[in-house]
Amino acid sequence: MYFISEMSVGRVEVLRLYRSSLRAAQQFETYNFRKYFYRRTRDQFRAASGLTDTQAVVAALAEARGDLKVMQRQGILNKMFAHNRTVIESDPQYASGARRYAE
Repeated sequence: MYFISEMSVGRVEVLRLYRSSLRAAQQFETYNFRKYFYRRTRDQFRAASGLTDTQAVVAALAEARGDLKVMQRQGILNKMFAHNRTVIESDPQYASGARRYAE
């Protein structure tokens, strides 16, 4: 989950960006969008964790910052419009997985 670099890209900065991206993903009202952006953020940071080339690290960080800005804007737009809740969102037993394993 961490970018390795000789430049001034520090572990703290990467973790801050990662946490901010996960928070932005959680701001979506729609379940599918929320889970998609959460998964996408996690996968992008995992894929970039093995980067050793300085230019590749800087490019990955720039892309992650851009994605964060997009997620923040889209999260605000998503909250403006009403949507129907899915079964997973409506029933707490589905959300926790308890109902799935009880049957």
